Amino acid sequence: MNSDLKFYKDIYDPLFQKGYTKNSNRAAPALEALEKWQKKSRIQFKSVLDVGCAWGKALKYWQKKQAKAVGVDVAEKAVKFCNKNGMKAHLSCSTSLPFKDNQFDLYMSTDVYEHIREEDLDKSIKEAIRVTDGYLLIRAHPGLDKRGTLHLTVWSNEKWKEFFESYDLEIIPIGEDGKWHYKNTHFMKVIK
Repeated sequence: MNSDLKFYKDIYDPLFQKGYTKNSNRAAPALEALEKWQKKSRIQFKSVLDVGCAWGKALKYWQKKQAKAVGVDVAEKAVKFCNKNGMKAHLSCSTSLPFKDNQFDLYMSTDVYEHIREEDLDKSIKEAIRVTDGYLLIRAHPGLDKRGTLHLTVWSNEKWKEFFESYDLEIIPIGEDGKWHYKNTHFMKVIK
């Protein structure tokens, strides 16, 4: 197990043992906005990677859309749950993904990037760009969590936008009235 995975697993695995986020669908706002954009653009995603897949709600969504959906998470219980319930998931973290270059049409990660240490963000976004040949959908919460300890990077939406643009990602307006974000969701095209 690499040191990054161990670090994040030590923090988040115990929470998932207690059912952390099991009753919520944190991907819903991002998927709602993406679905509206897809209807306009007519672009379909055939292969999707969900980084921080948790209990697999987004994986189920993509399965219904006939996309090949794969998830990764640092919580062993969540990965086992997904695999047991007809989804495909791997124990891994955002900084070191076990996939080939350009393997996915869409890389998505909802409510994960704020849980990444600031010093690991560079590795995480480079991995995201490496594994996709198309688009990124990242929902990064811009504030502190209720406990005040789980969000390891607390940036404003504007700072997240600057970060993504610094990697030559093209921000695609996904919000209402042409806004560049929707409920903390940033949708981007990879330019290679």
